[in-house]
Amino acid sequence: MWLYCHFPQLLLDNRVRLQPDTNTLPLAFYQLQGSQSVIVQCNAKAREAGVKPSIQTVMAISLCEQLQLAEYRAEREQQVLQQVATRLYQWAAKLVLYSSKGIAIELSSLSQLYGGFNAALEVLSREVRALPVTVQLAVADNPIAARVLAEHSRSVSLNPEDAPEQLEQLPISAAGLSAKVQKHCKAAGFRQLVELMQLPGAEVGRQLGLETQFYLEELQGRRQQSYDFFMPPENFQQSLDLVTEIPHWQGLLFPLKRLFGELEDFLYQRQKVVQQVKVELLHRNETPSVIPAALAEPGWRGQNFLSLLQLKMESIPLPEPVIEIRLLANELLRSEQHNDHFFGARQHRHETLQLVGQLQAKLGSHAVFSPAMSDDPRPGSNEFPRPVGEKPQALSSVSKRPLWLLCPPEPTSIDLWTLRHGPERKVCGWWDAGEMARDYWIAQDNFQRIGWLYFESGQWYLQGWFS
Repeated sequence: MWLYCHFPQLLLDNRVRLQPDTNTLPLAFYQLQGSQSVIVQCNAKAREAGVKPSIQTVMAISLCEQLQLAEYRAEREQQVLQQVATRLYQWAAKLVLYSSKGIAIELSSLSQLYGGFNAALEVLSREVRALPVTVQLAVADNPIAARVLAEHSRSVSLNPEDAPEQLEQLPISAAGLSAKVQKHCKAAGFRQLVELMQLPGAEVGRQLGLETQFYLEELQGRRQQSYDFFMPPENFQQSLDLVTEIPHWQGLLFPLKRLFGELEDFLYQRQKVVQQVKVELLHRNETPSVIPAALAEPGWRGQNFLSLLQLKMESIPLPEPVIEIRLLANELLRSEQHNDHFFGARQHRHETLQLVGQLQAKLGSHAVFSPAMSDDPRPGSNEFPRPVGEKPQALSSVSKRPLWLLCPPEPTSIDLWTLRHGPERKVCGWWDAGEMARDYWIAQDNFQRIGWLYFESGQWYLQGWFS
């Protein structure tokens, strides 16, 4: 048994969901059909002015001068349909996507999970209707029959026992047949689907072709069907066409907030995290503006990425008004579960990494780094910057060294110091131009300060201070 969900205006509903302000204006999507431009989807404001699907765009504009028009793009609607399927995937695993307007959900395998067929149907229909989209539902013993019923009417019974009778009562025009087959049926005097279903299969094939015969057999559940079940995408990619061109960053904040909210839901459902996302701003004539936003450690909260992006806005002027926004997150990682450290050490680490991320967004990733040391024994030559978050290299030996090195070292008198530890002899640097031969000591001065001294060529020098 199958539940079919038909979304008659999915692209329009998605636009309104991401940009609620657009629903205060008459809005319609148009599509080129041959040489004509035709309205395919419109909101309630446009319908009130007399605009409706299937009328020409020229007529729609004459009916409503304030009508906001956007081009219908089937591939964009297909992306939205995949997003809807991804949301429903947490309730049902066997989903089949049809065109860009429908999802069939296999119910029989869910009976045991939800405690019976009726319970499974109730849960799935409730979750589908909770989505912020217009939907028409139908139930039948195969997805083709359920699809035909759902696309025909909003008021179809969800009782599976009623499906065969409802199917028979459909007019030929609602049976999902091609325009050519419908024309042949009309010429032959067929008006309802039941009249075709009562014909022997061979007769249907002779009059209307084998393709129509096979289709009717699938519609009646007498022919086995193969299904390409939906699998959720591994990466996040969502686009948003703007109704009006936006020339400044401030106007982009609300749609960006919506997109990052979608990313957060996407990551939460999969228990995934991501360290870097990419925002693409499309312009009418200029090349797209690409802005990366990277956290110091992987995360899933959309607000954290948006905050970093806001820090970059001041330094990135828009070359031209924005007509479309894309948000992409490709390198998804598994979310690691950590226990809180004693005395809140993990919280302190999170705050530190959040600060690092903000600095990187403001100054650039190249300007923020962590200190690291190499095995080079020469002071000042064994220090180098490493990327934040990169695991430091393990050293072969670790000696006590001061945190504060003087550059250059200061000459000093040994009479001011009491030697405590040493000497540590360094004869090295023959492999490059920095050759040295020194004896290093840890010493204490008359003010109880600890310094690092060395003796070279008959002179004592202060190399640095210990904390």
